[in-house]
Parts: sequence; C-alpha cells; structure tokens
Amino acid sequence: MKDLFASLYEWFGLIPLYSTDLGDMLRGYDVTCTDYINTPWYLYIGWIMVGVTAFVYALQYHIIDSARWNKKQHWWLFALVIVLINFIAAFSISFNEMNAGDYCKDLHPTTADCVMFGLSNAIWSFIFFLLITSIPFIRKASTNCRHTTFWKP
Repeated sequence: MKDLFASLYEWFGLIPLYSTDLGDMLRGYDVTCTDYINTPWYLYIGWIMVGVTAFVYALQYHIIDSARWNKKQHWWLFALVIVLINFIAAFSISFNEMNAGDYCKDLHPTTADCVMFGLSNAIWSFIFFLLITSIPFIRKASTNCRHTTFWKP
C-alpha cells in the first residue's frame, strides 16, 4: 500500500512536484542511510487523505443531506474544505518530520518540497472526491444531494 500512495504522490514517476529526497524521507529512509525502516509517512498521509475525503463526502451526502446544501456552490465549498485539510495535513506532517531531522543526512528536503507535497496531496484528494461523488451507486442513499456532482451540480 505504501508503494501505491508513493506512486500516486509522485504522479507515477512522470512529474513529481517535489524532490526525490523528500520522497525517500516519506518512504521511511532511516538515519543510517541503509534501508527503508523508518516511519512510512506516505502510507499514513495517504490514509489520512482517504479518510478525510470519505468523511467530508459522508458529511455532505449522508449526514447533513439537506435541500439547502445540494447546490453546486456547496459541492465546491466541501471540495475546498477537503483540499485545505489535506494540504495542511500533508504539509505539516512532512515539514515537522523534516525539522525533526530523523532521516538520512544525505537527503536534503526543503520547505518548498513540503509545500509541493501538500499540493500533490490536495490535488489527489480533490480527484478522489470528484470520483466518489461521480458514482451514482454511492450517492443513491442520499435523499437531497444525490444529484449534486462535479459534472451536474
């Protein structure tokens, strides 16, 4: 699972938005620079992203599920909340880990790398929210918001 999240955040190796040094640190490259046995932050941040996105989806479509919250601007509001929470989570975790210095000293991650990793996490959370709100089978349990999607708000 760690490799799945790593490949997502690194955009399958095509256009990583941040340095490979930060990527190695988030994979868990240890202090001795020998193996990936440190904390696998890709895995934790990936599950945080999935959990936050699924919770906000459930909040809009199944918990609140109000006729007042089924307009397109409300979908965008919830999407913005998801993007902001996931950006802050990814940035703060990677930035704090970088500042803690508990990684291989051959790696040189920067604050800009942490910002770009947060942006990558935010983009993937938006894509995930777009996908789960586009599937009619999942939205069918909602009474008022079942027709509110990115495609047809």
